[in-house]
Amino acid sequence: MIGSGTPGRFRARVALAAFAFLYGLMLHGSVWGDEIPHPFAQPAALEPDVRFWIRVYTEVTTDQGLLHDDWDLGLVYEVLRFDPESSPSQRERRVAEAKSRYAALLKRFAAGSTEDLTAHEQRILHAFGPNATAQDFRDAILRIRFQLGQADRFHEGLIRAAAWEKHIAHTLAQHGVPAEIAALPHVESSFNLSAYSKVGAAGLWQFMPGTAKRFMRVDGVVDERLDPYSATDAAANLMLYNYRLLGTWPLAVTAYNHGPGGLRRAQDELGTSDIAVIVKRYQGKTFGFASRNFYVAFLAALEVDRNADKYFGPITRLPDTDSTAVELPDYIPVEALSKAFKDDMGALRVLNPALRQPIWNGSRFVPRGYELRLPGAPPPAEIAAAWERLPPAQHYVTQRNDGRHKIRRGETLAGIASVSGVSLSRLLAANGWSEGHVAARGESLVIPLPSSRAAPGATPATTPAGTPAPAVALAQTAPTPQPRTPPPVLAAESAVAQAATPKPPKEPVSPRQTDSNALLPVAAPSGNADTTDYSVAADNTVIVQAAETLGHYADWSGISSQALRSLNKLRKNAMVTLGRKVKLDFSRVSAEQFAATRRGYHQRLQEEFFATHRIAGTENYSVKRGESLWIIAQQHADLPIWLVAQYNPDVDFNDVRPGTTITLPQVAAINRQ
Repeated sequence: MIGSGTPGRFRARVALAAFAFLYGLMLHGSVWGDEIPHPFAQPAALEPDVRFWIRVYTEVTTDQGLLHDDWDLGLVYEVLRFDPESSPSQRERRVAEAKSRYAALLKRFAAGSTEDLTAHEQRILHAFGPNATAQDFRDAILRIRFQLGQADRFHEGLIRAAAWEKHIAHTLAQHGVPAEIAALPHVESSFNLSAYSKVGAAGLWQFMPGTAKRFMRVDGVVDERLDPYSATDAAANLMLYNYRLLGTWPLAVTAYNHGPGGLRRAQDELGTSDIAVIVKRYQGKTFGFASRNFYVAFLAALEVDRNADKYFGPITRLPDTDSTAVELPDYIPVEALSKAFKDDMGALRVLNPALRQPIWNGSRFVPRGYELRLPGAPPPAEIAAAWERLPPAQHYVTQRNDGRHKIRRGETLAGIASVSGVSLSRLLAANGWSEGHVAARGESLVIPLPSSRAAPGATPATTPAGTPAPAVALAQTAPTPQPRTPPPVLAAESAVAQAATPKPPKEPVSPRQTDSNALLPVAAPSGNADTTDYSVAADNTVIVQAAETLGHYADWSGISSQALRSLNKLRKNAMVTLGRKVKLDFSRVSAEQFAATRRGYHQRLQEEFFATHRIAGTENYSVKRGESLWIIAQQHADLPIWLVAQYNPDVDFNDVRPGTTITLPQVAAINRQ
């Protein structure tokens, strides 16, 4: 098994995989007729927690909050109510005072002083039960927590959700994901498309950048996390990935927040996939309040969403979205598109939230292949007429740049001109240089606007599907005056806002302090979808992962390859194979340093790949006789071995049998210009 040498663990994983497969058949009605169990069970042990979150979502507003025990959510000390005009600092003081007051009360209980109690204090004492010890009360002091109410925000989310319900339901059904997942944006963003969190998550589904780049384009020109269409498709793909790795939908939902790697460790440590056992017993370092409560908060959101009138009365909902997507054959200024399609720039901006500021201020073009959304449902003839109105001079062969470039090691003027979509002669002329000029490393140069399709010698454009671009884009006319060059964008405007993950935020006491519209603190998909364990075992061994060699281990440990061969009794030309256990020597670097370097190596590999590719779906593949992991990856273009291994962490590729079904991610190239 990849990542483990423990046979028992492998058998447990096989059992989980078998269950997942069977359950998948059940979801599609392939067994037992229509007797399909509910994919999201609510264990009795979690019912008090679900009730707590229903209360947060329906009874307590953002001008109120619950002071409660962060482990036993049934123990609520008090409902705090704030002046709507109070500042965050005033609210913080109020919360701190309340916490101190109840801490003092619990200290009294711990000391055995239980006389002369008010009815409210008696209620709290009785909540601990007749057998509570002094230590129980002392421990509870550290668990006093404040939860800001969310009822008004949830109500707003219900209004907004109506605009996306049909699309989300359709996308989930296409992917075979349970329809209940449509309620998850209530927990994530309150259905606010432009939601940003303090930890760097964004959009309807609150994707972190690292996870998002596996499924979407995220850069300084386009951030598809903010596009509800792309983000919903990505969320469905991520949920399926989690489900295939973990075997149950409750764990797949929890992994949306905590990451699948952490949940796999929980399964291994506790020997179960029971969500209630994991929520109540798993003590992982990063499995904090948000992760523990993510599934129960989801169940509460699902209950409220499906019975909204019961909790809020009649709700006036937004109408369904109505737009049409048009794929761009070239790089085109957004202002030109607005004029050609006779649509207001404001309307286009609302319908295309994934386009970043450099697009709207004119310093970048809308990229080739982007699906521009137009208001309403214009007929094909109207769209064709709009393309005819778009001048050839507004079709560009490449993305425009900032206007200046500093020459790096190995770059040539000819290469820079080619990448920038301009001729070498134009590049030389723009910088006042004569033919044959040799630019020095570090020298700054001006890059003119790239050629448009109207320029002589331009190459006809085609859409990604291979169909011809609109006729106007192919027209070869006499040289046309170049469009006016907008002022260069400031560096701060063109840079991607890749927020570093800070420490977990304090408990918010005001809507202004919450993570965007998230109803849970740090309620966002984990920034790491890689479940591989890159740590070193206690016996100084590691399990060989894809894209690793003995040479890597020698470099990372500072020990020669020959010494490592001797340590592992390997012949001179023998190679380490995927899943093999290798002994290492940590006399020169620590095991922790080795693991950090190893993890960084894989992180760079994955970042480089997902800078130009995305996962568009999966397919089941039946292994044929004589096929290895390397052969399978080679047969599928752009499919790295490590990605296949990540999607099949419980398959032993050193002993894979013909007929074995594995999951292959379907990879699509992304044009990042």
